[in-house]
Amino acid sequence: MEKTAAVFHGGELEWAALYNDDDIAVRGAVACRASEEYQLKLVNDPVPAVRKMLAQYGTDKVRLALLERGDPDEDVLINIAKYGSLAIRNRLVETVWIKPELLFKLGRFLPPSGIEKLLTHPQIDVRIMAAVHGTRDQCRRVLAMPYSRHDITVVFMRDSLIERMEELDAVAKAINFGKTKSRKFENMEL
Repeated sequence: MEKTAAVFHGGELEWAALYNDDDIAVRGAVACRASEEYQLKLVNDPVPAVRKMLAQYGTDKVRLALLERGDPDEDVLINIAKYGSLAIRNRLVETVWIKPELLFKLGRFLPPSGIEKLLTHPQIDVRIMAAVHGTRDQCRRVLAMPYSRHDITVVFMRDSLIERMEELDAVAKAINFGKTKSRKFENMEL
């Protein structure tokens, strides 16, 4: 506990002394609190929980180092998707392009440009998943794509895509209704 407190209340001297401590909690504290210099030294830490903290509390330079390292841990990659900048999240799409099961988990955290890139993925189920997190236009484009009616998974995924479009339509109607209503009240005040 004293070492962890030293990391949080200390500075460069404490971080330099404790970034390679044997205790996971102390290294985790360094990952959360230390400067980029010491966070970069933890990129190759063998414990995924420490790297997960780096992905959450580190800078984009630290997240990029985790990606370049080829970090295999899903939680680390999910935190990179949650907390990374637009450029980092787009880079993440390129990094995990060949791992559809991971793309499914990351889809909801991706920016519109990442979703758009996934619409070109060779697997239709990845394209559908991406569209579920995209715009109405993206949903329409994916629904217009050819698919095998014998693939039950894709058939059910298309149903969820149709539900997503209905949700987006309902939101658009609610927004437009609010605008119409406020315009009527504005005209009444004149």
